[in-house]
Amino acid sequence: MTGITPLVFLSLWVSLACALFIPAPVMERQSNETCGDPLEAVPYYRTYSSSKASHALTADVPALNTGIVDGYPLQGVVGLVFVTQAASIVPFYRLQSGSHRFYTISTTERDNAIASGYVLYTAEPVVYIYPTQICGSVPLYRLYKPAVQDTVYTASESERLEFISSQGYEDVEIAGYLLPLDNTQCT
Repeated sequence: MTGITPLVFLSLWVSLACALFIPAPVMERQSNETCGDPLEAVPYYRTYSSSKASHALTADVPALNTGIVDGYPLQGVVGLVFVTQAASIVPFYRLQSGSHRFYTISTTERDNAIASGYVLYTAEPVVYIYPTQICGSVPLYRLYKPAVQDTVYTASESERLEFISSQGYEDVEIAGYLLPLDNTQCT
């Protein structure tokens, strides 16, 4: 028994010493505290009414179902957004004037839109997106078609180019950043 005790202590010492030399995780990956938990991200749906020439975005499934019934069929999922605030994400405000919807992360832009007649839409929960490209996020492009006063948002570069080249939309800006549908790089 006396020969076993030193072996147990030696084994414990080696285990503890090895644990001290485990390399730290690569710091390029953001932590969930910094990024928001990707498991809490929800689909951000885009709908379109051809009769009103109007696109809409929602993360609210009951609102999506109502919109489909009211003539806004689903076009697809733009990406993944958050419905609760986290440290590195900001509100993506939805404003509305008639059938025109406008979304922004800028409080100045929001306030200017309200001053020019837009109403802050509060019937659905606010969604949150990244203001900068971190945590595996991708750009959310804002495009505008002056002929029908429609704003469309897409995270697809090829779709963005299609809207510009063949549908008469103008590239406005990157509205913010959201998680791609394939968010495996975020976990």
